[in-house]
Amino acid sequence: MTERYRPIDCALHDELQLRVLRGRDVEVEWTDPTGAARRSVGRVTDVFSRDGAEYLRLAAGRDVRLDRLTRVDGIPFSAGSRC
Repeated sequence: MTERYRPIDCALHDELQLRVLRGRDVEVEWTDPTGAARRSVGRVTDVFSRDGAEYLRLAAGRDVRLDRLTRVDGIPFSAGSRC
């Protein structure tokens, strides 16, 4: 069963959109569905919605659900906030 999506703060969403526009590598940290901490460095190519949740896509093809993000370029992320 998939965990219910919790929207992220609008300001954090805007930060992700800026990184898509800039086209530079970013450091992304998140927790995977098993609870393991993950980290990747690469370009964010898209921020999109699918099946009632929002995701970012890294250039390497990995999709990360936004409410699983813990840090992007050192900025702490947390889910559960609303616009």
